[in-house]
Amino acid sequence: MIRVYDFKCSECSYIEEKYVRSDSRESVCSKCNKLSQRQLAAPMSKLDPLSGDFAGATIKWSKQRQKQLQAERSKS
Repeated sequence: MIRVYDFKCSECSYIEEKYVRSDSRESVCSKCNKLSQRQLAAPMSKLDPLSGDFAGATIKWSKQRQKQLQAERSKS
């Protein structure tokens, strides 16, 4: 399976993301052509502080709800 991983070069400390197979532990640095090691990276997800949901999902739901309310009001 191919996934996105962060790699850090041991020579020049350059960090880059690459699409590689999940069992790949090393890659070649695109800056200096030396070996770079796969890094452990935390996922970048933000939760809404009030609802605990993902912010994007909350915003999408809110916009859809506003459209539904406007449609219901215009019918009345």
